[in-house]
Amino acid sequence: MDYILNRRSVREFDLTKKISLADLKLLCKYAEAAPSARNQRGREYIIVDDQDVINKLATVSKGSMVLSRCNTLIAVIGKPLESLATPHMLTQDLACAVENILLKATEMGYGSCYIGINPLEERIVSCDEILGVTGGAHTFALIALGYCNKKEFYDKDKFDEGVLHYNRY
Repeated sequence: MDYILNRRSVREFDLTKKISLADLKLLCKYAEAAPSARNQRGREYIIVDDQDVINKLATVSKGSMVLSRCNTLIAVIGKPLESLATPHMLTQDLACAVENILLKATEMGYGSCYIGINPLEERIVSCDEILGVTGGAHTFALIALGYCNKKEFYDKDKFDEGVLHYNRY
């Protein structure tokens, strides 16, 4: 499971190659395998490979500018809160789905970069408008995907034992 430790945010992709639709669907399948409070499954996904749409999303925030250097993304969408059994847990459910996409993409040899949209209202509104998200659903995150310009992920140990505590903080 080295892919967990090797996962990195990739911000520049080889635009001459595209991820297959089958692989993008597989990433969404793995996202849906993530935990979900009371199995509410409050998530949906938009696969975006239209460069005009991607370029519009790249203007939503400073962090979303990375999208201008990718040709595929997955938008993770939260279903309307009133349709859920435990709406207060939706954020955690969505974050788990995002992490599964990032990890599976790394395992498959793709680069990825998580762009946070929620909880910033102006970002949510902009993305929802661009993606046509309506009816109380909302954009939670965008995940830039593609083939890395570098041949392999760099190896860096991020773990610091200073973050560990025993029995009490």
